[in-house]
Amino acid sequence: MTDLAIVAVADSWVFWHLGVDNARFVFADADALNSWEHSRPLDGLADLVLWGRDQEQVAAEFGAPRLGDSADVGYGWVDLPVREAYRRALAIEARRNEPGGPRFAFDFRPHSHHWQVMGPVGASDHEAGVIQVGGADLLMAMTSVGNGYFPVHLDVDAAGILVALRIDVAGEDWSVTNVHG
Repeated sequence: MTDLAIVAVADSWVFWHLGVDNARFVFADADALNSWEHSRPLDGLADLVLWGRDQEQVAAEFGAPRLGDSADVGYGWVDLPVREAYRRALAIEARRNEPGGPRFAFDFRPHSHHWQVMGPVGASDHEAGVIQVGGADLLMAMTSVGNGYFPVHLDVDAAGILVALRIDVAGEDWSVTNVHG
């Protein structure tokens, strides 16, 4: 294993502004993104998860089991055939849309790359996760502040070599650092 040394930043400037929609951004190999499946399940399966004020009522009506022991975990089903999950999602959506009906939210989550990476994103203290897509690592992160345009800073060392790429998300600093050995 090689010893890595962090190189001091000699200069920094705003290189670009990152436009973020749906509070998510990704670092990925452009060629690997050709393999990205956003909505289509990779294994023919999907999860259906519901939560919110009236989640217990809706879960009882539809026979949805609790998905974990934590108080912040909702109800639903995992690993259903995608057509069955979709059929249940339509019925649950119809119930939610009834006038005076229960108040709750739900997600239809096909086992796509999107939902595959959202697992580690949701479990991370920093709202970021990495998966393999098309033979390359892909990093997805949440802004924690929603949508917007966020300044991208380039940091260079005394020789003008890139040391870090930083994204300033509402005062928080996301860094991808290049270290020299």
